[in-house]
Amino acid sequence: MARILMMTDFTESYANQLLQGIMRYSHEHDPWVVAKIPLSFRDSNQLKTLAEIAGQWKADAIIGQFRSTDDVRPFREKNIIPIAQDFRQPIPGVINITGDYEEAGRMAARYFIERGVRHFAFYGMRGLNWSDGRRDGFFAETDKVEGADNSKKNRIREINNLKTSWWYNTEKIIHWLRSLPKPVGIYCCDDNKAYNIIEACSQSQLSGLRIPEDILLLGTDNDETVCQLCLPQLSSVALDVENGGYQVATLIDYLLAMPPAERSKHYSNIIVRPTHIVTRHSTDALVHDNPYISRVLQYIDSNTGKPIRVDELVALVPMSRRSLENLFEKETGMSMYQYIIHSRVDKFKQLLDNGITPFAASLELGVEYKEIARNFKRITGLSPREYANK
Repeated sequence: MARILMMTDFTESYANQLLQGIMRYSHEHDPWVVAKIPLSFRDSNQLKTLAEIAGQWKADAIIGQFRSTDDVRPFREKNIIPIAQDFRQPIPGVINITGDYEEAGRMAARYFIERGVRHFAFYGMRGLNWSDGRRDGFFAETDKVEGADNSKKNRIREINNLKTSWWYNTEKIIHWLRSLPKPVGIYCCDDNKAYNIIEACSQSQLSGLRIPEDILLLGTDNDETVCQLCLPQLSSVALDVENGGYQVATLIDYLLAMPPAERSKHYSNIIVRPTHIVTRHSTDALVHDNPYISRVLQYIDSNTGKPIRVDELVALVPMSRRSLENLFEKETGMSMYQYIIHSRVDKFKQLLDNGITPFAASLELGVEYKEIARNFKRITGLSPREYANK
């Protein structure tokens, strides 16, 4: 039976999903004991005291939001495995629960691009590797878009002081938002920062800023409480955090089976990867500078549950089939047929995210289950049932 300490912020869904993954491993193997430790132990510099308590409790490992300057040697001296949950920067020589932050940013960028967005902005926290990585991945992907307004000057707003990150100046946010060309896709380093933007817009009734008509807003973490508290509800990049917790537990079990002196040779970081984007009302808009492409996109989005032929789309605009096909692929990065399939799979995925069974989701969408299941597996790498169970 392993005994684990978790010193993290359990008011956030990330920590709770980590715990769910650990307990899933525990239920499949020997029962584990997990104790929650308040962050005040770290903030009041009581790590040495905590190591003493952990030793008396016979802890096997501690998972914590350690600072890069924190001394974790007292835990090692008691043969307690220290694991750092990414807080600011990774800690050398320690197992870190980190993430593929740049891929989350790239995923967010591709999501906006598919919706026809050509103006991009980022709102985050400077100096934190998880925020900086998401920002860099986001702009690396949008840089590839021909004709995109991707100038980083006045397109990025970042908070510097982590201690007061919960506080924000409504007037400064509104001033920044007004300065951006519209419609603009704004990617936020986490859901809380996106919530700040929604609140700022709602508090300032004279701002004239509409979500999602003027601002398509996307967060990160898919914290259900935060996303559904927003008005409009917030779209967000979902992360495979529970699986990360399962991997942490697997690694702890592996290390505990070897002599303490050998453990440091087998350390490896746990990488929590982005999985998909949950679409809610804050991005529920398709925009495009080209009115013909915009008309086609809107038609596809409104008819995902019906058979759509390319000839129907050609009839919407005064263009030849070849001209429309070439223009559409240039603007969206995929053919009209591919876009129809991806749009249908996205809607199907949203229904699964809301807890609807795969077969019921196909009925609600109005498509044959075998067809949507085949396309879903090809695009996501998972069958609908595997995705729903995951």
